[in-house]
Formats: sequence, structure tokens, C-alpha cells
Amino acid sequence: MEIADHKGGINNDDNSIFRIKLGPITFKWVAKHFGYIHNLQFQDKMIKGPFKKWIHTHSFIPQGQNQCIIEDKIDYMHRFGKIGSKIIQKRIKNYLNQLFIYRERILINDTILEEMTREKGKNILITGSHGVIGSSLIPLLTNIGGHKITRLVRKINNNNTYSSPTTNKEDKKSIFWYPEYDKLDHHELEGFDIVIHLAGENIFGRWTDIKKQRIFNSRVGSTKLLAKSLTKLSNPPSLLICASAIGYYGDRPNEYITEDSIPGKGFLSEVCQKWEKATQDVTELGIRVVNTRFGVILTPKGGILQKLLSPFKLGLGITIGNKDQYISWVSIEDVIKSIFYSIINTSIKGPVNVVSPKPITNLEFSDTLKKIFNPKLSVSINQNIPKLIFGEMSKELLFTNTYVIPKKLVSTGYKFFNSELEDSLRFLLGKIESK
Repeated sequence: MEIADHKGGINNDDNSIFRIKLGPITFKWVAKHFGYIHNLQFQDKMIKGPFKKWIHTHSFIPQGQNQCIIEDKIDYMHRFGKIGSKIIQKRIKNYLNQLFIYRERILINDTILEEMTREKGKNILITGSHGVIGSSLIPLLTNIGGHKITRLVRKINNNNTYSSPTTNKEDKKSIFWYPEYDKLDHHELEGFDIVIHLAGENIFGRWTDIKKQRIFNSRVGSTKLLAKSLTKLSNPPSLLICASAIGYYGDRPNEYITEDSIPGKGFLSEVCQKWEKATQDVTELGIRVVNTRFGVILTPKGGILQKLLSPFKLGLGITIGNKDQYISWVSIEDVIKSIFYSIINTSIKGPVNVVSPKPITNLEFSDTLKKIFNPKLSVSINQNIPKLIFGEMSKELLFTNTYVIPKKLVSTGYKFFNSELEDSLRFLLGKIESK
């Protein structure tokens, strides 16, 4: 579900338009708010969408001082009549049950983060805001931290050439930059409290020389440009969070790796080392810098999990490569929450391993997906096949063996939202088992 448009808030006659993808089908859901009672209730009614009737009542029932019960009631009617009614009804109830379990867990954890947040309403500049991490992070920053977000975005012509800045009609809260041409007006960066740099070329795909250059430039080149611009400011931010990756460590079987471990070898390691080094001028200026070394990020919106979902949903369980190879994974929820935690915990600086405290083997990962989806057929794919298709990428990305520990996050008190693989996958995929 994505918010396509939002007019007003949750007051009477305010509207929300959602874009929903259900398998191959995409449709709009238009909701109109009514029944607003301050601090007690708001309601929304579907005026366009898949249901014949849908009224959702959100109630907040006081339970003494500083406590309440949050209650959701949905009055709905599907469009399928009596034919197949029991099957449809069962699927709708199962979907709603998964939805509310998901929302409950998110809400509980967000409440914990909210209680830890002492300073709200910061001005935050974000690159890569439309990517997998950025699009998940922004709602957390705005809803829990009350922060004000501005996007730093690229703008190029259809022929992929530089164009002069024009007024941004699509998003008034954006600043344009042109990292391909080393162009950024540093004056537009004045007044931001925090900068979060997440932009970078997608590393999936065959690594041709051109692809590798784009991967390198989009990370190292853009970070150098941003860092140089920040050092010119009369009112620089207090914090720069810059993405990095555990590719910094290279292929390191039989080692326990922490932030203190030396860098490895290979293309990704070289990129990560220079990527992090590009923030050095900012550090020397006295700005707190956090280099988030992301592990294998699990989300159905992208990455390796998204690519494996289709065959598993079709009943084909897949294991690729060495079954004993370790995967240092992390759920998208812990990615965005660890970034949020790095903002509110000022003791965190330098490289930070953003991974689960419980790495798993390739076989455990595959077996867990099989347990969740129960495929009819299982297939093991020799690693030579991906190597033939993807070349160098498969060796450095798919078959790198690293056992990475989030030493810094754990030592500073971060509580992981998803630390167990099966629970994480069920939570992310809407497959949570009812108690």
C-alpha cells in the first residue's frame, strides 16, 4: 500500500487516496474521513475501491492516566455475493488478522522509540528518499520524531544530460543536485540539522565496466560532493548519516567480524572503504558522522528476498550455492529503526554494523522460507549458474561468507525489532502464525 494523495488530516471530510498492489492487480482506494472526536475517535469510509462497503472506526479509549486501549472496528461487505462467500470471507479475515498483528507490533515498538526521543521537529535532508530504505524511513521520522523532511534529488533530461534547476512542481520539499556533473548549490543546504545520505546505484545485475563505474561514482563521487558542500556551510548540520555496507569486510569465512575488523579485498570492499573515507572532511569539521554498514536487507519491496518470493509463491523452493555460507541479514524494520536510534543516541559515531545479532547459514535461510511457504518442489542451484549469468556480482554479493556482529548497536543499548529469522520473515510477509 502506498499513499497516492492526502488532502487534510483525519478531520471530517478530509480525503486519503491509496495505491494498492495485490499480485498483478493495482487499484486505487479512496477514503473519506468522518466521525472525528478529538483524542477519542476518527473514522474513514471507502468511497471508491474493491469493497461494496467499508467503514473503519479507530477508537482510543482512556484507561487511567497516560494509558488507553486502541480499538479498530471494520464494518465491511465484499462484492462476491453468496457464491464463494465462505472462501472469500476466510481470506479477508486472515488478511485483516495479519494486518492488525503487524500494526500492533509496529505500534508497540514505535511507542518505545517515541518515549526515547527528546528532541523533535529537526530539519532533515535525505538522499535516496525514494529507495527501499528511504521510502520506509521517512514515515518513521515524520510520525515518531515529528521531523521535517526535505529530499535531495537528481534531475536530468530525457537524454540523461544536465539541465538547469527549475521550480519543482512535483514536490515542493525537494532540492536538486547533479552528482554526475559534480554540481550542488551548497547554499541550499544551510539550516539542516541532520543529513542522511542513502543514494546509490542498484548493485544487482551483471557488473560490466560501465555498471561498476556507476556503482562507484554513485556512492563515492556523490559522497565527496555532499561532504565538500557541507564543509562550506556557515551553519552545518550536527549529524551526517552515510550509508555503507558489510561488503567493506570482503569474503571472510571462519571469522567473527565487528566494526573493529580490518577491511577485506574485492570491488565492493574497495568501494565501501573509499565511500566511508569520503566523509572524513566532515568528521574533521566536528560533525558527528555515522557510517551504516548494512547487511543483507530483508524486505519484500526489493533485494534478494523480493527475487526469491516469486518461485516460492509458485511452489518452488530454491537453495542457491554453498549451504554452509553465512548470511549477515537484517530486516528493513531494524534498518530504519537503527538509523532513528543513531539520531537520538549521540554516543554512536563512525562505522556501525546494521545486521541482526544472529547471522544464519544459507541452508537455514532456504529451509525457513520452505517452512513458511511449504513448496511442492525443492531445487538446489549450483553456484556456477549464477556466476555464469551475473559474473563478478554473484561472487562478491551472493556467495560472500561473512559472520558480522552488530557490536556497536548492542553495546549502546539498541533493542532489535527482528532478531529471529523465521519471526522476521513471517512478520514481513504477512505469514504470522496465530497464537
